[in-house]
Amino acid sequence: MTQSNIESNIGFIIGGSYSEGLKVKLSNSIPVESISDGLFVVIEGASKDFLAVVKDIVLEATDPKFQSLLLDDNHTFLNQTLSGTVLYTTLIIKPVLIFGDLNPHFPNYEVESESSNQNSKNIPGYFSIVRKATKDDMDRIFENESQGNFPIGEFINMDESNISIAFNIDKMTSRNTGVFGKTGSGKTFLTRILLSGIIKSDFSSNLIFDMHNDYGWSGTTEGQTEVKGLKQLFPSNVFVHSLDKNTRNSNNSPDALIKIKYSDIEPEDIALLQRTLDLNEKSIEASYALKARFGNDWLGEFMNGDIEDLAAKTGSHAGTLEALKRRLSRLTRYTFIDNNLNKNTSDDFASDIITQLLQGYNVVLNFGRFASDRTAYILIANMLSRRIYNEYKQKMENALANSNPSDRPRNLVITIEEAHLFLDSSVANQTIFGNIAREMRKYNVTLLVVDQRPSQIDDDVMSQIGTKIACSLDSDKDVDAVLSGDSQARELRGVLSKLEPNGQALIISHALPIPVPIKTRRYNEDFYQSMAPQKTQKQIDQDKKNLGL
Repeated sequence: MTQSNIESNIGFIIGGSYSEGLKVKLSNSIPVESISDGLFVVIEGASKDFLAVVKDIVLEATDPKFQSLLLDDNHTFLNQTLSGTVLYTTLIIKPVLIFGDLNPHFPNYEVESESSNQNSKNIPGYFSIVRKATKDDMDRIFENESQGNFPIGEFINMDESNISIAFNIDKMTSRNTGVFGKTGSGKTFLTRILLSGIIKSDFSSNLIFDMHNDYGWSGTTEGQTEVKGLKQLFPSNVFVHSLDKNTRNSNNSPDALIKIKYSDIEPEDIALLQRTLDLNEKSIEASYALKARFGNDWLGEFMNGDIEDLAAKTGSHAGTLEALKRRLSRLTRYTFIDNNLNKNTSDDFASDIITQLLQGYNVVLNFGRFASDRTAYILIANMLSRRIYNEYKQKMENALANSNPSDRPRNLVITIEEAHLFLDSSVANQTIFGNIAREMRKYNVTLLVVDQRPSQIDDDVMSQIGTKIACSLDSDKDVDAVLSGDSQARELRGVLSKLEPNGQALIISHALPIPVPIKTRRYNEDFYQSMAPQKTQKQIDQDKKNLGL
């Protein structure tokens, strides 16, 4: 238990229950206006300290008749006499976490469960002192000062301002992460901040499918002001690959262009395009029949072959093949798909990207003029992720078989925007992203999904997300999807409803001891400077030498 600072005390426990919350009598010296809903407070118990949250503020009276007295400013003496005795204020607070010894020389705390969704299972006794939580309390609880933790914002519900909250990036990336929010809520900026933290910490590589060209060289604000992308912040750690050859003529030329052979495309990729290309089930079945007959050359043989001859060789109906060819002709208009590439080469379009990821670099896949083209986005994301799935799975299995941990692939986070395109209930079991979400954690691959409609993501996939970061959401269905399975869903729904439309978020994470609302970190010049590489002592010494110091 901490040694209470009398000036920070706001009251003491006078009743309550574990299920409904504890009742606190507010000290006469504390203005009721200084207490807000959601404020973090600390209860000093007999042997432990409790972190608690203010859930309600109540004006009370020992005798109800005094509540109806009409006292104006002329009754100052009577007002002062009654206040704090006959008329007083109580708070309802809910304990959420139990501290251990908070002596500065023993800064450990204990949590009843590793799950961030568990309330404390005890309550303190009568007359336990209650005080406002301090920066020191929050730093200890959230391990803000621990090496490797990355600041992502500030606590909203604190008496002190500018108290940062930091993420354990290594722990966060060990499971899938989701960033959700309506358009304009700031989820793209928050995602940039998270990705910057991952790159800065160097715990994991990143592959970012940049559907709207927001993460590579630069992005824009709602007011169309340009902001720096990851390539500008980490020029030696980030490679940008583009589908659009025209980006080579821009000032922010990509590091490489992506070219795809017909033989790179599988029937599974075509199946995922069922909606965008308006394909029926018979067309999908025909693509598998073509692959069975012609192998990796199936698409080239199909697009260049005679329909009647193909029907005879595959057993598919000629009308079905004709319709399929008509739909797939759209792919031939993509300049990044080139049937003239050597189909026998051992390299495919993914090999350089996978090599860079395994070597510890980060890759942004820029779509250029194909931004917002869902067919191109789904096709490329599924193709590349399938290659990664196979490569990482094989490497991990080989490392385990040979009992050689050094052969394990480097941790990888795959970021996908509009994640419901790959993970809604109708396709999650068919796509490689569904498999990655469910099983690739054991192969060192996790997802960072970004979406404005979490309700459209498969429930099973949502249950695999260890960190959910929810910005402002409009739909009750989306709120339900984010909070599904959480033991504190009712309370957290209220927290979500009070978030500002932009720049605030609720974090529910296995990497944090409790769910917490935050004001997100500003993505500005100060942030850019904080991402700059720190000089080594050798570099500092050389700088001094150059200056003659």
